[in-house]
Amino acid sequence: MICLSVELINQQSPYEVHSLGGGLVFSTESGVEYSVHFTEEFAIGECDTYQFMFSKLTKDHVPFDLKISQTLIVIIEEFFRANHNVLLYICDTSDNREASRNRLFANWFRRFAERGAYEFRSANSSIEGEGFYAAIIVERSNPKLQAVLEDFDKSAKELTK
Repeated sequence: MICLSVELINQQSPYEVHSLGGGLVFSTESGVEYSVHFTEEFAIGECDTYQFMFSKLTKDHVPFDLKISQTLIVIIEEFFRANHNVLLYICDTSDNREASRNRLFANWFRRFAERGAYEFRSANSSIEGEGFYAAIIVERSNPKLQAVLEDFDKSAKELTK
């Protein structure tokens, strides 16, 4: 189970974050609501792995809002402060915009995450004509870093066969 400090998140987050139903929620200045969840997945490189999922709860159009990505990065950094595990991100494929989501998330993370603290690896393939994009984030200080990266790379290679 993932235990995160909402108090610590809110000390750095531009949007106020609340616990709700085993996850986290926040609202933007324009009233758009987001949820964030962490779900336990299969181990990667003998490390506990959690899938990071975030979704828009309202159907409103989202104007460009830099504070959304900053809030998500604060939540991710709290995940790693509290848990030295692997974070898995799989892009939503429900509307064929997964490639754009993958680029956006990678740009957000590389721009705002603590420089040099994390290894970010992504992979993509096409499964039955549908794009599949996944990424892992792991702390560079993780003692199992090499095993995690090798396991992820092996799994990514299997997907592209």
